[in-house]
Amino acid sequence: MEYNYKNKIKIDGIGIGYQEPCYIVAEIGINHNGSVKLAKKLIDGAISAGANAVKFQKRDLNNIYKSDVLNDPTIESQGFEILIDVLKNVEFNENQYHEILEYCKTKNISFLCTAWDKKSVDFLESLNISSYKIASADMTNFPLIKYILKTKKPIIVSTGMSTAEEIEKTVKFLKNENADFILLHSNSTYPAPIESLNLCLISQMREKYDVPVGYSGHEPNIIPSVMAANMGAVILERHITIDKNMEGLDHAASLNVEEFSILVKNIRESEIAYGKPQKKMTRGEILQREVLGKSLVCKENIAKNGIFSEENIEVKGPAKGISPQYYYEILGKIAKREIKRGDFIQNEDL
Repeated sequence: MEYNYKNKIKIDGIGIGYQEPCYIVAEIGINHNGSVKLAKKLIDGAISAGANAVKFQKRDLNNIYKSDVLNDPTIESQGFEILIDVLKNVEFNENQYHEILEYCKTKNISFLCTAWDKKSVDFLESLNISSYKIASADMTNFPLIKYILKTKKPIIVSTGMSTAEEIEKTVKFLKNENADFILLHSNSTYPAPIESLNLCLISQMREKYDVPVGYSGHEPNIIPSVMAANMGAVILERHITIDKNMEGLDHAASLNVEEFSILVKNIRESEIAYGKPQKKMTRGEILQREVLGKSLVCKENIAKNGIFSEENIEVKGPAKGISPQYYYEILGKIAKREIKRGDFIQNEDL
């Protein structure tokens, strides 16, 4: 299948799509634990690691959850109770978001954000962000997605905790809306077991939908994310933390700054190694070929107009004559000159 290589989005002038370097996002999310100081430290860590962007999350709880469960989270599951308690404590106010955005600008790193509700979209529009992230939990939230599409900004859509049928329906919806979008393959378990990642879905989704596909990883290590980039993920998103043992929901599924740096380094080196689909010897290989390669050599003196045979030619190194690949092709041919024993046989000798 031929892919639509023109199908890409731009974030702050950087093209994201096939035939472009993998765009690497350091997902700070809520790992700032409600501290602007910690958020800035994480931004600095992402910059030192070589990330293209940092990403936060903006939510208005009153617009996301029913009032009765916000007033008394114990009426739901224990996990929900813990979630609401954390989210209430970590959400930045508008002034804090402005401060973080300005910090990103001074540090020359893109600020991305997940909008969890329409009110948050309105606020993020006041910040004039360049694109929106749709969380896996909202991949099926068509009213929110359509509200975001009205901004005419490109969107990045995670597909964790979704069925294949739901993903297909969302893709059709986005295409009908003429959206500029990228899908992110993801497993929304925190942390995600290696055996559950199914990275082959990256290429399958790309082939099925003919749209750029990236990867949002929550596994505890690095190799699968490097693999995802090598398999064509146009965006790689990983959570970043200062300390995996910090109190919070996402720290355990995050990479620390040192690990994130290794991840970026490995991806960039793998992109260089990937190269181009053309076989061409390097200068080093040419030198090695001459030293280690083999040639056709005259085993016995051959007179002018003599016949090449298995009795008078053999294979010897180094590679300064005709390749032994042509051994059987020159048998029976006539020598144009007198060739002495030990001479390399050249093309002009035939």
